[in-house]
Amino acid sequence: MTKILSHLVYIILLLAPTSSIAQNDYITDDGTTLKQYAIDQYKEPRIGTTPDTLAWEKISDGLHFTWASRNTHYSLHDVPETEQCDVATISAWKGERANIQALLFSKSDQGELQLSMAPWKLNKKKTHINSAQARFVNFVITDDYKACGNHPTNLQPWLVPDVIDQDKPHTVPAMETRPVWCTIEIPRDIEAGEYTTNLFVKNKKGKTLKTLTLKIKVNSRSLPTVDQQKFHLDLWQQPYAVSRFYGVKRWSKEHIEALRPYLEALGRAGQRTVSTIMFYEPWGRQTHDLFDPMIQTTKKNDGTWDYDYSAFDLYVELCNEYGINRQINCFSMVPWDMNFRYWDESTNAYKYIKTTTGTDEYKELWTNFLNAFKEHLLAKGWFEKTNIAMDERAEADMLNAYNIANTLGFKMALAGNYHASLTDKLQDFCVAFAQSKRFTPEQLAQRKANNQVTTIYTSCAESEPNIYSNSLPAEATYLPLYAAANQMDGYLHWAWINWDEHPLTDSRYRLFGSGDTYFYYPGNRSSIRFERLIEGIHQFEKIQILKEEYKNNPEKLQQLNSLLKEFENHSIAGIDCAAKVDAIEAFLNAQ
Repeated sequence: MTKILSHLVYIILLLAPTSSIAQNDYITDDGTTLKQYAIDQYKEPRIGTTPDTLAWEKISDGLHFTWASRNTHYSLHDVPETEQCDVATISAWKGERANIQALLFSKSDQGELQLSMAPWKLNKKKTHINSAQARFVNFVITDDYKACGNHPTNLQPWLVPDVIDQDKPHTVPAMETRPVWCTIEIPRDIEAGEYTTNLFVKNKKGKTLKTLTLKIKVNSRSLPTVDQQKFHLDLWQQPYAVSRFYGVKRWSKEHIEALRPYLEALGRAGQRTVSTIMFYEPWGRQTHDLFDPMIQTTKKNDGTWDYDYSAFDLYVELCNEYGINRQINCFSMVPWDMNFRYWDESTNAYKYIKTTTGTDEYKELWTNFLNAFKEHLLAKGWFEKTNIAMDERAEADMLNAYNIANTLGFKMALAGNYHASLTDKLQDFCVAFAQSKRFTPEQLAQRKANNQVTTIYTSCAESEPNIYSNSLPAEATYLPLYAAANQMDGYLHWAWINWDEHPLTDSRYRLFGSGDTYFYYPGNRSSIRFERLIEGIHQFEKIQILKEEYKNNPEKLQQLNSLLKEFENHSIAGIDCAAKVDAIEAFLNAQ
């Protein structure tokens, strides 16, 4: 890595006022062209709306600061429809991560403001607990597209508050509404009771301008630690988006360091699976960053095969540092274009094998690959938790691949359509959201008895509930609760940080619905969507605990099951999610 690269990696570049990103290109010693993107500072987009001056003039002078619903996407330029609320109460279990939203707005320019939260008090006595943080929420461009295929260019864009920014000040101009997201981490060793903290907004000089009070009712029960959670979270990773955005070579030391905060955030959410790539580009070039293999396959001059596992080992070990170690899913024996790239030593160039799953050529390729891979995995102690994974592949192709891999003792995974013939064969079977109903109770029970994982996923095929940038916030919480109601083990989404050229400002993409390719932002910025998904995971865990506890309390169990039944429906409008989510959360926290 050159000196100029190491110095430039952390240079801050500002975005232009539009959704495009200012960037500089430069070339490293090995001839690789790298780009620099804005990461720590950028300018929000302004598109679609302007303030209604008459409406803003009707509100009182000065800065307005209030608690508000976390179920609402508040508009940048509208006076928020909310009652003034100076004191709010949330309830949570020990070990839980709870959220609440506040709003700042004014008809006059308030300049640069900053946020802070006070140490907690118990019975009016100060404690040393200070595990809450407040962040400004930034707006990103979206539209109303919630489907598959080429993204329409004729839809009206609009701004949605989703980017939970870094811990930094923010300007609050005249006639703009600025959401504030507060994350409350409940310590595990805390005494049960009602605690109090304050959210302060201060000016640039540090003077407190407004204060809100938050009461935190801590339940005597505790959530399991992340490594003991029952929920199976599988968000597919895209490490190459990180290397591009930070302007560093793939798998360099700088790349590893850039990946760390993202994997830490993912691990804290309860991520179970490492997403790895066996052959080049399993998904047919549908994403901005193409997927290089983590295992380099070489055909040597003598016709034998050689495999380099350096990147694979590096990534698996890195994920393990952050608790992402339950299983390793390796893509793919059945890529979308059935093209397998390898390095040909005799010609000193890449070549491709274009084939189908039923041929002798395919069987020979994969028998050689998997035999060597198994030997490597056994040496590393990873074989038992490794799955050969596929994405939305046909039943016949899955069975052909299974017959090869299973003969060598490999487990397999699929995210795709339900196939009855695969229910006893797949270690990890994730079905499209609506297809969870196709499993019989007997099949689900047998899979649980076999310690097999059965989950759901949403994709561009589901308009709602989903985790698009234009989805209502409670939809993300609904998804784990749907899994709980339908006896599923967890949730999968195909893309967590699959960024394009302008993820911080414009969530639209040439394919798929808005925000479908990512819901965590550059600069280690979380999103409202991600935080609400974690809420749902925590409610899932509470349900498992209380179901076990209520085996000897039929009345309570009936109450819980009655509320949970509201989440069995896969066809639900986003506007209906919030009331159902709030109702079951209130019940779970009151126990």
